Amino acid sequence: MIDQSMIAAIFNDFMSLYLGREQMGIEELCKRYDYHRMLMGLLSNMDEAAKIPIPVVMKECYEVYKKYRNREMMERDYEDLMEETRKLSDKWKSNKWCNRILVELVGLLEEDDKERRRIAEEVEREMEEEMQRQENAA
Repeated sequence: MIDQSMIAAIFNDFMSLYLGREQMGIEELCKRYDYHRMLMGLLSNMDEAAKIPIPVVMKECYEVYKKYRNREMMERDYEDLMEETRKLSDKWKSNKWCNRILVELVGLLEEDDKERRRIAEEVEREMEEEMQRQENAA
């Protein structure tokens, strides 16, 4: 499962780096988060990031992520998610930095959804096996 607190911390630490709130270097940040793909996305395409208000875009992207995290995604949820990310991309004129952040966040949501489904299938399989054992024992 995706560590939601880590994703939030990555966003907060990147924002602190960007705004110069802390004397933390990029190398330290990368080591702290073991080169997490979300951090690498935030650090990518900085030439494009300079063209948009990063704090505003980060907040908007993260709000979409928060809306869909920690829940089992149905087809309709994915359609809504894709529509929301498309609107954000359009709003920021398909900015490469914004699009990379959106891609990474969608990837995290998909990864979490797959893990959630795998665990649910495992639990269901274990329950069926236990029921079979009980029926065979009776």
